Amino acid sequence: MTTSQVPSAPSRAEELARLPAYRSADPAAKGADGVLDLSNNELALPPLPAVVESLGHSGGRVNLYPDPTARTLLNTVARHYDVDPDEVVVGPGSGAVLQQLLLALCGHGDEVLYPWPGFDAYPFLIATAGARGTPVPLTASGEHDLAAFAAAVTSRTRMVILCSPHNPTGRRITRSDLTDLLAAFPPRVVTVLDQAYVEFDEKQEVEDLDHRSAGPRTVLLRTFSKAYGLAGLRAGYAFAAPDVAGPARKTQLPFSVTYAAEHAAGVSLAQPRQLAERMETVRHARTALYEALRAQGLTPLPSYANFVWLPLGADAERFGAAALAAGVRVRAFPGQGVRISVGGDEAHRRVLSAARRFVTTIP
Repeated sequence: MTTSQVPSAPSRAEELARLPAYRSADPAAKGADGVLDLSNNELALPPLPAVVESLGHSGGRVNLYPDPTARTLLNTVARHYDVDPDEVVVGPGSGAVLQQLLLALCGHGDEVLYPWPGFDAYPFLIATAGARGTPVPLTASGEHDLAAFAAAVTSRTRMVILCSPHNPTGRRITRSDLTDLLAAFPPRVVTVLDQAYVEFDEKQEVEDLDHRSAGPRTVLLRTFSKAYGLAGLRAGYAFAAPDVAGPARKTQLPFSVTYAAEHAAGVSLAQPRQLAERMETVRHARTALYEALRAQGLTPLPSYANFVWLPLGADAERFGAAALAAGVRVRAFPGQGVRISVGGDEAHRRVLSAARRFVTTIP
């Protein structure tokens, strides 16, 4: 094949055209129909009292623009984790920070590998950056197929996205396996380790991992939406080498992180004891949900996040419909499985009621 015959990479418009809009089928008003929602991996616990108090103070500033670059949040994160501010990127949630990284590092013709099933914003964010996304299927046990990731790297690969604990299966990459995989990637490849759920991992094997020890081409991506319960405020951050973080900061949409989000995030970081107590509460509820589903005859995967995964294959949508009929919304991945967020007692009761009916109708 001559150079003129080599097929060109799809354009950004072509990539976007083949993708559905992100979660466009979700209900506009949560709870208006009396259905409890366990589909979004939200923290079921109410905000910390100190966070609620901080919102009272910040409410009087909504007539003013926030800092266009969210320097307060950036410097607070840097101080808390004892890193240089030049190694921090912030934005309105970890998804937005990932988009900033993609815009800064990838372009037309570049390739980005990501696990699938996975966070369904990955392909959308990759396409908006003009790059081409290549999904790497998980193993049958819901793990990253690390050998497949290493083998999938091509001359066009610019970035690899990993997620641990993984959304939606809750499985994790051990530190030794991660180290081996990173060593297999060529130096031009930037690896983004999405750690949105790392605080729920009781083993916390990679919690103390930093981008320096992981390697200069590794980015650690985190959020205040999950463990800290600030999903409605939108604040996320990443650690990266200065030559990666600097360009990503330039792609941040000005004024995108509100003063309320900055302040609440800082208050949250100052509450380590309360966070630890909440994580223990979530883990206890996660274990109870996991064991109750097993008692129904189902086979959920052991999880290190704030949700449980049922690998139901072709029956995934049928379970989702049964749950909705029981008054609780879960997340069904067609042909693969169902993700159930850890929630309150009543929501779990409805899920288990649906599970009993589902099991009795299995052919």
